[in-house]
Amino acid sequence: MCNGTTWADKIDDFKEAVNKQGCDSIPYSDLRSTCNSQQDEVHRWCDGEKGPVTCELGVTRDLMSKLVSEQKNIEASKDKRRDLDDKRSNAADDQEKSRLTSEIEAVDKEIEASTKTSEGLKSDLENRKYELQKVTDTINHCIDYRRAVMNVFAYAQDKVRGETDPDIQEYARQLRDMYEKSKGGHEIQISNRNNSLDDCKKEMP
Repeated sequence: MCNGTTWADKIDDFKEAVNKQGCDSIPYSDLRSTCNSQQDEVHRWCDGEKGPVTCELGVTRDLMSKLVSEQKNIEASKDKRRDLDDKRSNAADDQEKSRLTSEIEAVDKEIEASTKTSEGLKSDLENRKYELQKVTDTINHCIDYRRAVMNVFAYAQDKVRGETDPDIQEYARQLRDMYEKSKGGHEIQISNRNNSLDDCKKEMP
């Protein structure tokens, strides 16, 4: 059972709590400490310190479109080379063969350039996949810590709801409503991050 001094301290804690925001509005020291600890991780994972928490749309599609186009160029050039090679084999004079040989060499350079570009695009897609996996991991951590903070507010809400002392009940009611808003704010942020996860999945090569 609480003595008079401890009870007065508890009332003061509730009075102070209603004038504060976020985790500091929790009058129970153990829950407040847990909340602040989890909130620190929210800032680290959700605010950019650990990296982006969104995936730009359209980048993967653009890279894949360029890769398909380059591969078509390679096939077209190879067809052209085969045709020129056939013509050179059937050429009647050395001058014609020499001209066709020069054309074949030019086509070979085109194939080499397109192949190099194609390999570069494949590498870009692999890098894109790695980047998207990193962003996805960051978003998942962000969501986990936001949910942890939201659960602390839910627990604090249940606890203030159970306060029966008349001197505390009015403060407890205000705190209960404040925690409901806090939970709602985290739910919105979690929903936004889940939308970001969907974007990242769409972008994955």
